[in-house]
Amino acid sequence: MTRNLAGRGVCAAIAVSLASGSAAAGEQQAADEGWPAGWNRIGPAEIGVVGGLGVTLIFLEFVVKSPTTPRWDRPILFDDDARSALRAGSPAGRSRAATASDFGYIGLPLYAIGVEAGLVTWLGRDNSDVALQLALISVEALAINGVLTRVVDKSVGRIRPDRTDTAAFPSGHTSTAFTIASGLCVQHTRLEIYGGVADKLVCPAALTVAAGTGLLRIVSDRHWASDVLAGAVLGTLVGGTVSWVHMHDGGAEPRRSVSLGPDGRSLVYGGRF
Repeated sequence: MTRNLAGRGVCAAIAVSLASGSAAAGEQQAADEGWPAGWNRIGPAEIGVVGGLGVTLIFLEFVVKSPTTPRWDRPILFDDDARSALRAGSPAGRSRAATASDFGYIGLPLYAIGVEAGLVTWLGRDNSDVALQLALISVEALAINGVLTRVVDKSVGRIRPDRTDTAAFPSGHTSTAFTIASGLCVQHTRLEIYGGVADKLVCPAALTVAAGTGLLRIVSDRHWASDVLAGAVLGTLVGGTVSWVHMHDGGAEPRRSVSLGPDGRSLVYGGRF
């Protein structure tokens, strides 16, 4: 009984920690006015780097194998308590939780890129330039997080609680969800996309989905609580940092950029010197 109560208390603390994210302070800009002149655009060179990260991620995912023998096979800190308190009691329940965790892992990136950048900003507000930059920021953050997550989990070789493989640390589902959620927090602090209260609701809603994703990875017995917390920290740092770097006044240094033309069907290459 005491063990279970302690476990639930620890899990409540985990949930509170996961629900925190990063946001950038500053005056909110209107998306209708275009990408602010002083903000750092993602240009051709940076797009090339992101493409390289994508190729690296594919290589890490499908070519580099996780160690067959675990290099880390023990729980730490509150892992056992969290597992006892949260793990689903049946294989079917754990399978359903694993499937449900895909909602945040896949859904948040689709929302940020497809809905906010594509449907709302491009088609809804007819602002292809801002839409392109928002989409590229999300893709860049996902690429960076993906490479970092895969490098760490294949190097560490921690076995999952269900003993299926050695790719537990950190949780990739959680780091991906928090990468997008923290990026959305920064973006809606700096840019007015919906207007009014709606912009303020996106951050807590995204963080709730990301936190739920992490908790479901424990319920499904696919990750230890420490895997989930590590993924949340990594994703928050990557997503928040990438968005902040591009959504604040970077000064007047020379830089090249890529944007969509007025008709939304052409690419425009330009620069400031």
